[in-house]
Amino acid sequence: MFYEKYLKATKDKGSFININLDPALPKQRNEKVIPDRYVSKEDSETLLNFSLDIIEQVSDYCCAIKPNTQYYLGHTGILKKIAKKIQEEGMLAILDHKLSDIGSSNGSALYWIKEMGFDAFTFSPFAGNTQTTVEKAHENNLGVIVLTLMSNPEAEKMMIATTVNGQPYHLHIAKTVKEAEADGCVVGLTGFVKDTYIKNIQKAVGDRVVFLLQGVGPQGGQANKIRYARNPLVSLGRAVIYSDNPRKAVKGYYDIFKRYR
Repeated sequence: MFYEKYLKATKDKGSFININLDPALPKQRNEKVIPDRYVSKEDSETLLNFSLDIIEQVSDYCCAIKPNTQYYLGHTGILKKIAKKIQEEGMLAILDHKLSDIGSSNGSALYWIKEMGFDAFTFSPFAGNTQTTVEKAHENNLGVIVLTLMSNPEAEKMMIATTVNGQPYHLHIAKTVKEAEADGCVVGLTGFVKDTYIKNIQKAVGDRVVFLLQGVGPQGGQANKIRYARNPLVSLGRAVIYSDNPRKAVKGYYDIFKRYR
């Protein structure tokens, strides 16, 4: 099960840091892109070279890597190699896919996520089929990490102000995580996420759920909120992968996070 994998990885690595692997090609945007030294004639090779190097550089201070499907859409074939490298370095391989569709479509996605070798994936609960998805995922030995209270500003309206049966939507999702026996929940650490929200989510989901915590770094997430999650998996992205020295950058955060555990 994913929870046991999480416990082993965090113990072996002495870390609860996850790296968001979101590699943008130089032609995609003007800043925060893959450095020229990785660029090849083939985009797939550029993405692969950069991804594998980042994984290797940060592996001493991380327990998980989370490639984002959106950055690999034209070259998903390389994700199998990336997942394998992540696991060879002793870390959890999580696909940031935000799966959300009808059952048959989700079933197809689960097949390919399993074939690529990932340990878990992120899931959007808005289609309402969390229970079925978790059951099918567990049959394939895949963990399901449910978007519960995201870090982007729009989540304040969609997941806090919006209610279901008189309770904030994020709390409704948290209770669904518990009922469906999902493996994790995505929770933001940004300014609008009050301490009480995290505490209430923790109370609702129980003690064996991993909190994939987002927003530390450029989004301004507050690292001190980590202490409210029993099983944290704290995500870092642009501040590490696009730094001049990713290994040094992640070690800096590693040292900071130790204060809160």
